[in-house]
Amino acid sequence: MAEVRLDNVTKVYKGDVVGCRDINLHIRDKEFCVLVGPSGCVKSTTLRMIAGLEEITAGKLLIDGKVVNDIPPKDRNIAMVFQNYALYPHMKVSDNLAFGLKLRKFPKDEIKVRVCEAGQILGIGDLLDRKPKQLSGGQRQRVALGRAIVRKPQVFLFDEPLSNLDAKLRVQMRLEIKKLHSKLQTTMIYVTHDQTEAMTMGDRIVVMKDGFIHQVDDPIKLYSEPKNSFVAGFIGSPSMNFLDSTVDSKNGVFALQGDGFNISLKKPAFGFLSDYIGKKLKMGIRPEDIIDRLYSKISETENTVKATAVTEEPMGSENFIHTTVGENKLVMKTKGSNRVSMGDQMELIFKPDKLQFFNEKTGERIT
Repeated sequence: MAEVRLDNVTKVYKGDVVGCRDINLHIRDKEFCVLVGPSGCVKSTTLRMIAGLEEITAGKLLIDGKVVNDIPPKDRNIAMVFQNYALYPHMKVSDNLAFGLKLRKFPKDEIKVRVCEAGQILGIGDLLDRKPKQLSGGQRQRVALGRAIVRKPQVFLFDEPLSNLDAKLRVQMRLEIKKLHSKLQTTMIYVTHDQTEAMTMGDRIVVMKDGFIHQVDDPIKLYSEPKNSFVAGFIGSPSMNFLDSTVDSKNGVFALQGDGFNISLKKPAFGFLSDYIGKKLKMGIRPEDIIDRLYSKISETENTVKATAVTEEPMGSENFIHTTVGENKLVMKTKGSNRVSMGDQMELIFKPDKLQFFNEKTGERIT
C-alpha cells in the first residue's frame, strides 16, 4: 500500500495563529496509526492536511514517497471516514457506496462488483436497498466505511468515526475496524480524543498537545514508559497520580517527602535520584500500583501512606477509590469487593518498582 511521511510540516492560520509547527511523523506501510490528544491539539488538522482538505503552510507531505502538497484530495488515492458519516440521505445504500466510483467513471460492472464486495466484508449486503434514515447508527457507520473500501485507496483516514455511537456500539465498531485493517492490510490513520480507543486499536499511537507531538510508541511502551508527565497523565484510566516531592538522602536510602507522605527508597535501584537531592520533582504512581494495606499480606509499616477516603466508583469487578493524602488527591484501583465509606482512614503502600519521576519544570521523565 503506502507509507505516509510528514517532514517539518507547519500550519499557520490567518493572523499568524500557529496550528502546528515542524511536525515530523513517519507512518509505516500497512500500519494502524492513531493520533490522540485533548481537544485543540491539532490532530484533526493534521489528518485534514494529509487528506488535502487543509493547506500546508510549510514542510513536505509524502505518500508512498511522493510529495503531495500540491496534489488535490481526489488525486491522492486516499479515503476518509467522517464523524457524521456524510451519507447522502436521498440515495440508497448501494448508491452511496457507488457514488465516488461513478464520479471517477468506473465501468458499471466493476462498480457492482466492488459494492457487493464491500457489502459482504461489512455485513451490510442485505441493506443495499435501504436509505440512511432506515439504518441504525452502527449500520450507517458501516456504510461510511464501505464507501471508503470500494475506492481501494492507498491510505484510510478516520476522523473520530465512533463519537456519535453509544458505548456498547463503540466497543463493537472498534473490533470491526481492527478486523477490517487485518483483512485489508492497508495503511490506516485514525484520530480520536478517547485514549481507550487509541490503546485498544493502534499499532502505534501519536500523543499530541498544542500542535506538538509528545510521544510516538506502541500502546504498552506508551503506558509503561511515558516520556513526560503529560503523556503519563493522559494515557490511562483513571490517570496517573502525581505528588510533589522533595528528595533527601538519609542512612543509605533516598527519602521522598511531600504533603502527607514520606517514602524511603533503596539507593542501588534509584541511583538516578542522586542528581535531585535537595530538589523538587513530581512522583507518579498509577492507581493499580497502590495497595490498601488492610487487604494485603504486607506487614511493613515504614512506607505506608496515610489517606482519607473521599468517595468510590464501584465498577463491578473493580473499585476506584478517591482519597486525599495531605492536600494531594489520589485515586487507587482495587478489587470490586474492597469497599470504603467516606472519611475512612486508610494505609496505602506504593509499589516501589512502579514509581515514576518527572522533572518539576520540564515535565520530562527521570530515568
